[in-house]
Amino acid sequence: MAVSWTKEQEKVISLRDRNILVSAAAGSGKTAVLVERIISMITSAENPIDIDRLLIVTFTNAAAAEMKERIGKAIEKKLEAEPDNAHCQRQLTLIHNAQITTIHSFCLFVIRNHFHKIDLSPDFRMGDEGELKLIKSDVLDSLLEDSYLEKREEFLNFIEAYGGEKSDAGIKDLILQLFEFSVSYPWPLEWLESCKKEYQTETFEQMEESPWMNHMLDHVRRECESMKQLLMEALDIITDDDGPYMYKEALSGDLEQLESVLESNTYEEYDRRIKNISFLRLSTKKDDSVDELKKQMVKDLRDQFKNLLKNLRSQYFFQSPEEILKDMQGSRAAVEELVYLTITFSKRFAVVKEEKNLLDFNDLEHFALNILIDKNTKKPTEIATEFSEYFHEILIDEYQDSNYVQELLLSTITKESLGKKNLFMVGDVKQSIYRFRLARPELFLSKFNRYSFEESLEQRIDLDKNFRSRSQVLEGINFIFYQIMSKAVGNIDYNERTALYPGSEFPPNSEKEANDTQVILVGLSKEDEKEIKEEGITLKEIEARAIAAKIRELVHPITGMDILEESGNSFRKARYHDIVILLRTISGWADTFVEVLAREGIPAHTTSGTGYFSALEIQVILNLLKIIDNPRQEIPMTAVLSSPIVGLNAQELAQIKIAYREEPIYEAFFRICEEDGELKERLYPFYEMLKEFRTMLSYTPIHDLLCYILEKTGYKDFVSAMPGGQQRKANVEMLIEKAIAFENTSYKGLFHFVRYIEQLQKYDVDFGEASILDENEDTVRIMSIHKSKGLEFPIVFAAGMGKRFNEQDAKKKVILHPDLGIGIDYIDTVLRIKSPTLLKKVLARQTVLENLGEELRILYVALTRAKEKLILTGGVSDYENLIRTAYFHTKQKEISLSFSVISKAKCYFDWIVPALIRHRGFKQILSDLEYEIPVEHPLFHYPCEFQVKIVNLEEVFREEISLQLETKASKEMFLEKIQFPDTNILEQVKSRLHYCYPYDKETEIQSKISVSELKKRYQEDEVMDQVQKLETLLLDEQWEEEFVVGSELEPIIPKFMKREETISGAARGTAYHKVMESLNFSDISDLNSIKKQMEQLLSLGKIDQETIGMVNPFRVYEFFQSNLGKRMQSADKRGKLRKEQPFVMGLKACEIYPGIDSDELILVQGIIDAYFEEDGKLILMDYKTDYVTKKEELIQKYKIQIDLYKKALNRADKKQVEESIIYSFALQEEISL
Repeated sequence: MAVSWTKEQEKVISLRDRNILVSAAAGSGKTAVLVERIISMITSAENPIDIDRLLIVTFTNAAAAEMKERIGKAIEKKLEAEPDNAHCQRQLTLIHNAQITTIHSFCLFVIRNHFHKIDLSPDFRMGDEGELKLIKSDVLDSLLEDSYLEKREEFLNFIEAYGGEKSDAGIKDLILQLFEFSVSYPWPLEWLESCKKEYQTETFEQMEESPWMNHMLDHVRRECESMKQLLMEALDIITDDDGPYMYKEALSGDLEQLESVLESNTYEEYDRRIKNISFLRLSTKKDDSVDELKKQMVKDLRDQFKNLLKNLRSQYFFQSPEEILKDMQGSRAAVEELVYLTITFSKRFAVVKEEKNLLDFNDLEHFALNILIDKNTKKPTEIATEFSEYFHEILIDEYQDSNYVQELLLSTITKESLGKKNLFMVGDVKQSIYRFRLARPELFLSKFNRYSFEESLEQRIDLDKNFRSRSQVLEGINFIFYQIMSKAVGNIDYNERTALYPGSEFPPNSEKEANDTQVILVGLSKEDEKEIKEEGITLKEIEARAIAAKIRELVHPITGMDILEESGNSFRKARYHDIVILLRTISGWADTFVEVLAREGIPAHTTSGTGYFSALEIQVILNLLKIIDNPRQEIPMTAVLSSPIVGLNAQELAQIKIAYREEPIYEAFFRICEEDGELKERLYPFYEMLKEFRTMLSYTPIHDLLCYILEKTGYKDFVSAMPGGQQRKANVEMLIEKAIAFENTSYKGLFHFVRYIEQLQKYDVDFGEASILDENEDTVRIMSIHKSKGLEFPIVFAAGMGKRFNEQDAKKKVILHPDLGIGIDYIDTVLRIKSPTLLKKVLARQTVLENLGEELRILYVALTRAKEKLILTGGVSDYENLIRTAYFHTKQKEISLSFSVISKAKCYFDWIVPALIRHRGFKQILSDLEYEIPVEHPLFHYPCEFQVKIVNLEEVFREEISLQLETKASKEMFLEKIQFPDTNILEQVKSRLHYCYPYDKETEIQSKISVSELKKRYQEDEVMDQVQKLETLLLDEQWEEEFVVGSELEPIIPKFMKREETISGAARGTAYHKVMESLNFSDISDLNSIKKQMEQLLSLGKIDQETIGMVNPFRVYEFFQSNLGKRMQSADKRGKLRKEQPFVMGLKACEIYPGIDSDELILVQGIIDAYFEEDGKLILMDYKTDYVTKKEELIQKYKIQIDLYKKALNRADKKQVEESIIYSFALQEEISL
């Protein structure tokens, strides 16, 4: 059935020959529309184009792959209807090389084809992120060391003023941050030089013309207008019949003075008038007809006005113009030195990368830019013109996340220089949430405000229909964002043109209120705060418990929420899989939520975007690697000794320290291991392992060393058996992968690998824990809001709404802003005086505002993930104060909340509660707190539904106690049924469990069977005997007693665990067998000869890289050092060694299947690992890689297999088998049978 496109979507698909900006709201189907536009262009009846004549840019590899797949499927679908369409057939070929790609991949394409234009070696490689961090660290160390040696006065003064007390780490971070800002601009060095200009001003009049000063005055005006709004609200209350009329004179005077301030145009005018504001005292007249609450509200509003004015004075008007100029000029040398250091770092970093022949992602953009634009004239090169002529259109997805470099790069290859428009951009500025990556949403906004809705060469099309969510969800989102998102904070006005409108019709839910937006505010009183502090409970734990209670309600099998099936035709009850909990930050929150939900019996999973290095199992391995590299490290050595690898408890650690009080613990450890004593027995095995690991360093790759360590210590098996073992095991395996990646960098050795990891930790380049979640697993997902972008879920909990925003960026010693430059403190090192420059104050406030704008957009992304149900939750201390503050604004008649409310927010609830308090959903709460209901407010009857609930500490724990009692009652009922079973049912169960099919054995007879299957069958028969014994015990009336005193049973391993073990064990075994079969035994002399042969086998294609990764050459070398290995080498030189010999022999069924009286012949097949002739006798041997601790385990497990091999060899050769030997790689031992 053909897709029914909306009018706006049709425009997006069909309009041509112009620049188009598509503002696509959340859930508007922008990807589908973009794909349809591309398909319509390449399949047009009139003027079809080739797919490779389009440049389609998106911002992730996954998005590019999905786009290419969608386009490919659409072409195939077209061919099904028109199989002879030659043009479409051609597109299927061209799509593989089409530029459907990320911006960095396109830059790489440009560079690969034109590297000679910038004197770049063609064999360059992309630097690993960790490697680049190491290089930056080394370059910074070298730069500062050289600067200290040079003893430049400017540098020493800068370090004294802005350096740290103990290290220069802060200076390094500052240089790196300024460098990262610079490379987001097309010409980084020019931008860095421009940062000095603001501090080189000669007069205050010149300063007033600067961008940052104009920016500050605009902000002052907004603040004053916000204060005026507060006074107007207060005066509005005064005019009520029961309002405090006696305050009118004072507030009218305030308003008159403020209006005078708003007439100012220059800094000095604002400064003079703001400082001259004085306040009349409020009248003390008493009148019983005046409402006391309104009286207090007016006082509170005036106090807010006074505080805002006070803050404005201290923020911007704390100095005279002369003092401002003096401080700025006095800070000039420091800023120039910082810029100089950053430019020097940039140049040195570039030189090192050139020496190592590697590039980073910033290089890709800038090198491509240098190829496409002449650096001197800033005009397109011939190559750029070629691209302009070649590409029919350039399509940019997620345009709101572009930066200045990407903007210039792509605009350079449009047909603009040829007099044509061919740029297509799609995105949603309300979802621009990558400010930390220096995305510039203002690029989108400039076109958003400039482009016309009418037919024109620069046209804007808004896709405002949301096809994802129910109308109830959209109405709730609109209600909130109409009030909190504006140009002042958020860069865009949320209005009728930018709001969300339902694009799909959902069948009505049977429960009327099922899809209403809900708000759960976990509110604590001061007494509650004291209580939870004493109990050691956190607010986030209480919030998680409140969420758990709501989830139980939603997924109840009878009364739970109805969810629309994917088909859209019927309903089903909600499951855990339908629910996601979104958090602003995962760190410190997700694990708490998972733990609390698990205690409440709710399965939950989070794959941390960070937290990998902090995982216990990774910490232990990293500490072990540190002491293998250098044992003389106190903290890592102590950590390893107390870890499961050694297993010392606190008392034993203390004994080590007591034995050698004056020595560091590592010295004490070595001395104890060299002497006789009780502790030596505990420590010596690890001492030997540590020596072995350190010996292996010189010839073992790090990933091989890691594999060997995990095998030798058994630590991988240990963590697999811990709670969350599957995740821990995946984390450990991920570390091995990262070690392999490190070995491909320009750094080598364990010392640099440890540094590599330390740098990644230092700069928060966390891999995130390995993901093990099955997409279809019925569990609640917990993820960050950033991770959820582009996804959708039936039920969304937007949690952590009470968590405070991070404002650290605005509190640093030096504040950097990508547009306004550098803000620092003026420091006089002689007089020991420090004061912030006005520019720093401006940058601090601007940083806060821009961070708040980002938080608004992040909130928008979170709320628009919901399809059927949206629930906002958060914990708040002193919630009554939050409601009281929000209630002031119920008198504000404007839809949008005042700038002061939005700009002073400390958490999401500081926006959400003032927005919702004007809605009828808050009616009951206001009534309970004895506030007047704002029924006259225009938003009170807004057509959307909210259920707002305040959950206190008592209610949360009451629900938990109720659940515990219910669980206890269920357990008691279950135990009662076990204690007094229904005898008839019990007999039926016994009868069915004991029933055996009389001819079961005969069904197992096969015409052909392998030795491995035969061995497995005998082992399973033994296990089944024990299973039957266990069933007898369980069904016997005296089962409890017999179970306790009965003989110990061998544990029965579940099939899924067997399968996993078999797969990994079989793969390892196959790898070792393949290598042992392929090695030339006669040429083995030392470890290097084994490695050399393995490399040759790899180059010849006889083994693959995966095999190399699983075989430890050191273990193979140990085999050749054994007596058996030397005997086999000798036999090989005599030509008497046979490897991997297949056989087939016939056995009677009764010989294979005990209990079956049949002489039917069954063929048994197998492969003998190796046998050799010695003194006229045959020696049979078999390699085993099983991880065991005792040789008896192998004898018991493989005796049947070896006996069959022996029987086959005896039949095939006239000579008899004299010896049968198993060689265990795990035990490094030969075992005679």
